[in-house]
Amino acid sequence: MGGDLMDAVAKRTFNTALNRLYRIFKVELAYKTTQEVESSSDDGFGDIGNNYVESDWVTVCEPIIPTGTSASSSLGNTLNMLSGGSVESFSYEWISKIDLPLKTRVKYKDKQLSIAKKSDYSDIAGFFVYQLQDRSDHNG
Repeated sequence: MGGDLMDAVAKRTFNTALNRLYRIFKVELAYKTTQEVESSSDDGFGDIGNNYVESDWVTVCEPIIPTGTSASSSLGNTLNMLSGGSVESFSYEWISKIDLPLKTRVKYKDKQLSIAKKSDYSDIAGFFVYQLQDRSDHNG
């Protein structure tokens, strides 16, 4: 019985901290998803690239952090380099309560970004952490 009470207290404390994080660090950003749609023709020869539809931009207010200031990213990159691994470069980390697929387009200030990596903490804490890469070299 005591363990359940402690879990409830820990979860309540964590949720309070998460809500505070949202209030302090939330900014306005927008995202746009791409979904594959069924081809209307039944000829068996799908036209590649024509079977996708983009959503409209959806605006949200959630925390987004430049990775240059993220201690966890810097530490992770350092440990990765020391072990002989390669370093992945991400522009921002976005903490979100929304479940989105990789490659979702994100607009923040004047930057075009896309979701390059996703960490799912929804079962533990009710949010996802997305690593965003700059896609300014892409059009639109």
